[in-house]
Amino acid sequence: IYEGDGAGKPTGFANSTVNPAFISVSKETGQSAATIVSNNVIKMRSRLWAPSRANSVWFINQDTEPQLSLMTITVGTGGVPVYMPASGLSEDGYDRLYGRPVVPIEFAATLGTVGDIVLADLSQYVLIDKGGVRQDTSMHVAFATAEQAFRALLRVDGQSLWSSALTPFKGTGNTQSPFVGLATRS
Repeated sequence: IYEGDGAGKPTGFANSTVNPAFISVSKETGQSAATIVSNNVIKMRSRLWAPSRANSVWFINQDTEPQLSLMTITVGTGGVPVYMPASGLSEDGYDRLYGRPVVPIEFAATLGTVGDIVLADLSQYVLIDKGGVRQDTSMHVAFATAEQAFRALLRVDGQSLWSSALTPFKGTGNTQSPFVGLATRS
């Protein structure tokens, strides 16, 4: 469901090729390759459809964590951290970015490429299954080795509920969506 192409698998919410609602936020002018800066996160959140803020989750590649840990917003001569590691400040065990949970997943792209950090509201993604889990056994598959084979099948499909990003009635004209990623930084 993260980056599937829809061919024999669900359509991924973080795949701009098959999910026209996915928004890719541009990097900052002069931003170094393979970096994430606080302005990236601020702009990603501003492009998230406002009703999705309460349900949104940050999905990241684990390689992005050193970048996130160093992010601050300058205030006077000091700064305020943007990223809050799980501790006394994060009561549910999840790291936090802009107050929302940060979930490292192995499906996210490597640092510096689109999909390495995605802000998504999965309540705007529909997943259906057909018939539940089907389980089969066979003693014939590996008869010569006196082994029995087992398999489980689950038929699912999924896609974004949105067919395109939303252009707000008023504002700058920047589109909004429940699925926002950061463009490649190379």
